[in-house]
Formats: sequence, structure tokens, C-alpha cells
Amino acid sequence: MYILDQTNELDIDSPEFDVRNNEVKNQRKMLFDYFIMKACTVDILMYKGLTEEKILKQMKKLFKNQRVKTDHHGKCYKFFLDDAARSWITANNISECTSVIYDKHDKVIADFNRHVSFYEQVPLPCGVLPVKELPFQLEIYIPDKDRERDVDLQEQAKSYYINTDYDCMEKFAFETIENLYFYPLSIYIETHDGEQRQMQKDWAEYDVEYIDSGQRVLTLSSKGMYHAEVPGFFLTVKNTDELNIVFEKLFYLAYQNDTFIVSQNKLENRTGRNRIFKSSDKVVLTFDHDAQGIVLYSALNLEKVKSYFTNYMITHIQQES
Repeated sequence: MYILDQTNELDIDSPEFDVRNNEVKNQRKMLFDYFIMKACTVDILMYKGLTEEKILKQMKKLFKNQRVKTDHHGKCYKFFLDDAARSWITANNISECTSVIYDKHDKVIADFNRHVSFYEQVPLPCGVLPVKELPFQLEIYIPDKDRERDVDLQEQAKSYYINTDYDCMEKFAFETIENLYFYPLSIYIETHDGEQRQMQKDWAEYDVEYIDSGQRVLTLSSKGMYHAEVPGFFLTVKNTDELNIVFEKLFYLAYQNDTFIVSQNKLENRTGRNRIFKSSDKVVLTFDHDAQGIVLYSALNLEKVKSYFTNYMITHIQQES
């Protein structure tokens, strides 16, 4: 399998970023037109508000098509292509649409989504990468001023916010943890009032350690409102199998915006209304709101941070200044 190289590691605010971004768009269109001219049918997803919506509605009137069932929230239509349809499509740029292109045997020859993937070498001046599976596409954001941080590193640290497809976040986080750390590693989580005993029982093999996080949440019970404790737990994870179990049973905490922090060594905790941890680690990993991305706290520079993600495709970097 081959993919279009959409890597763009230039700062999003620089003019060079726009040059590279336009280059990628032009190559995407070049590939789209190439495969459309070889195709017999194409499935195109139509979303409300899509820039190309008017063009696609016009296509429905001009060319033979049928509705296709899809798991996406948009509507999908299969267009049956003749020479007139192929010429019309290449003259009207819809290469940014999500589409799947088929040959005369109804076999997929190209897929245009976030990635552009296909199964043959192409005689085109495009940046193409041979791959066994689609790499995650990453966007990196480095704020100038940090939001409130859970962890205070000994060195002056930056926060690196790294996003990918939300559906892939759990797998991406797992792989990143294994890239950053060696076993055993430490995970700190915060759960809910009343779960202390059960957590200590269920996670005894992980050297579970309970702490009073110092956090309180206003909670309603049958007896009225009260400030419930937010219990914290340190877990020692000794191998990949154990990390799998932690993700399977506890990663929901990150999704619901509860604290989930990974470090090489156990964090030094300080309790109080503004609970914060200290660490001597070079990198500490936690999660953005509802696990929409991972956050790395690190004094390492951007080039070093990028070196942990060479198996992925970085498409955006933005540094505030």
C-alpha cells in the first residue's frame, strides 16, 4: 500500500507552511484525477456545510448514482462513471471530499480520507510513501503560556499538546507511553468517592497506593449536598500486558476528564486545594480535556519531542510566541 506524504512540520503561522500545504493539496488533486480516470465508480460522502456540497448536488442531477449505506453521519452516494462523468469530475475540484474509488471489478483502487491511500505505483510527481498500515496523523500545539498544570517539573518545562483522530486516541496514547518509558512505569489516576477499598483490592498486584488527592467535588446524596473526596491512586505497571489491562479497565477516566498521569517514576505529591505534583522525569504524559489529545510536560526541545513520533505523520505544528 502507498500513501501521499502529507507531512508538514513547518510552523502553521509561517509562509513556508502555506507553501507546503498547497503543495500537498495539489498532489492530492493530481492523484484523485489520476484514479478517477481509471475508475468505474466512486463513493463520495456528502456532509452538510461541505464546501463542495453544491457541486455534489449538481453531480447527482447529471450522473447516474445510488445511495449507499454508511456508518458516517453524512450521506454517501455511488456515482457510475463514463467518459463524460470523469471529465466533469476532473474539471471540478472535489478531491478534498471523502471518497473511495473502484475499478471495473468493484475493487478499491484508492481511498481519499484524511490519508490518501492506494495500491499501485503512480507515474506522478507526488511524494509517496510505501506503508503496511496507515500512520496516525498528528497535530502539535505549543502554547506560550501554560494553562494550569498538574505536574511541576524541576526544569523549566513546556506543554506539548498532541492530537490525532479521536477514534485512534487510545491506541495512540498506548503506543506513545511505550515509546517514552520503559517498564516498570507509574500511573496516577483519580476516581470517585467511596471507591478506595475496591480499588485497593482490585489493583493489589499493581502495588496500588491510595492518597487523599486534596481535591473535593460538590456532590448530591440522599442526605443533601456535601464535598466528596476525590481519591487518588498510584499504580506500578510492570509490562505491556499490565498496561493493556489498565487501559481496558481505567482509560475511561481520561475520556471523562478525570486525572490520568503517566510518568517513569512515581510523582511526588503535594495535597491542598490547588493540588500539584513534582517530578524529576524528563517527560510526563497526561491528557487534554476528555482525552481529545495527549499532553507532554517536558523541558525537551521540539526536535527531541518530534523524535518520539517518527513512525507517525506530523501535519501541523503551531508554536505561540
